[in-house]
Amino acid sequence: MKQKKRPTIEEMLKIQSVAIVGVSAKLGYYWVHSMLQWDHELRIWLVSKRGGEVMGHKIYTDLSEIPENIDYAIIAVPYKYVPQTLKECHEKGAKGVTIFTSGFSELGTDEGRQREIEVQNILDGLEMRAFGPNCMGLMFPELGFAFMPTVKRLAGDVGFLSQSGGVAIATYTSGVEAGVGFSKVFSFGNQVDIRPQELLDYLGDDTKTKAIGAYIEGAKNGREILEAMISAAKKKPLVVLKGGRSIEGSRAASSHTGALAGNREIWAAAFHQANVLTVNTLEDLIATLSIFSLSPQPKTEAVGLVAISGGTSVIYTDLCIESGLLVPPTSKETLERLEPLIRDVGTGLGNPIDLAADYYQDQTTSEVIQIVGEEPRFSSLIFEADVHNMHQVASIMDAQDSLVDYWRAMAKAGKYVVDKLKKPVLVAIPDIAYPIPRAEAWQVFVDAGLPVFRNISEAVNALARVCRYYKIKEQREK
Repeated sequence: MKQKKRPTIEEMLKIQSVAIVGVSAKLGYYWVHSMLQWDHELRIWLVSKRGGEVMGHKIYTDLSEIPENIDYAIIAVPYKYVPQTLKECHEKGAKGVTIFTSGFSELGTDEGRQREIEVQNILDGLEMRAFGPNCMGLMFPELGFAFMPTVKRLAGDVGFLSQSGGVAIATYTSGVEAGVGFSKVFSFGNQVDIRPQELLDYLGDDTKTKAIGAYIEGAKNGREILEAMISAAKKKPLVVLKGGRSIEGSRAASSHTGALAGNREIWAAAFHQANVLTVNTLEDLIATLSIFSLSPQPKTEAVGLVAISGGTSVIYTDLCIESGLLVPPTSKETLERLEPLIRDVGTGLGNPIDLAADYYQDQTTSEVIQIVGEEPRFSSLIFEADVHNMHQVASIMDAQDSLVDYWRAMAKAGKYVVDKLKKPVLVAIPDIAYPIPRAEAWQVFVDAGLPVFRNISEAVNALARVCRYYKIKEQREK
């Protein structure tokens, strides 16, 4: 029997028309809202045996009624209808599908595994690819293709793949709020067809992807995924959040995607071999990817720090040193430029640059950021946007309305360092109090295109990972 030629990921992503099969009022027509929330040129077709209309779109009772062929389908029918629906999607011309439906191997039952084998056997005979089952599938912001409703559309240069649909949703949502745009997000679920190694290969070669993030619980072929990681990490940064690191976590992974998470030490050794950066939280994943996406490559581990307090300056220095960063003293030439700007007692200019009360002067702080950025001893700059202190002072001076302008001045100075001097500038906004002023400050720096962090520790550790990646990469290329 002649082998079917199955589409590549790249071929599958050439999408102009999409069918949502199994349209349901459950969860408020989730998939319809997801696919219609953004302006785009995709043609969206709705299918349900009930028929009717939703959001101005006719609901067809059968795929065969759609008056054109489709390129892609989202399958959200009960599991017993999935095999037949796959065949009908293929007959209608689909090159790819998302099998959103659950009830397969993730159940841990013989019946669930048998259902998945049936799906796999069907797909093996079709010129069509599939994410899932038990997944969210594809998020393609540039195209307008979404697997969640009510989110901002931000296309960018970060590619992400996830075994968990929930993690994929959380990563995109939190990334966009931090100013990180995505080229593609893939949720692959039970891996009945499309597996993470194929997605890594695709993103490694994708010209619109600068950095790759991944959430992986387990792989069906560990050697293949390791080889894909090594290949991808040679081309661009790869940051992995590995689920199932503990015995209990591994058990949880098996129960929700049917994956065997594997031995922790084996995975750790594999990541080290491949120069793959690892993190333990979603927050650290986004923090690290944000630097790769929004910042130039740091030339060394040396960092300049701009802070408001002597005590926090000590803490921040310790964090840097403990993470592997360097905090060299400010040069004599830079000190001579800073001294005329600083008037308050209690300041320190030796790195960290502790501004004390001078921090409250927007012109002073902005000039300091620019001068410190120009210090040749520093390859990166971290400064804190101290919302709680600024809000307290602005409140007693009845100057709250001027705070946004203050943050804009700081952001402009930071952007100068990035654009003109080609150095990373990281902004830490301590999550201490006053959520509304903090959100306003956060948005100012996001709009300026600077990576923002919830605290200095998050910024420091993310920068240390980035420096470590480039250092190892350069050593291995020699």
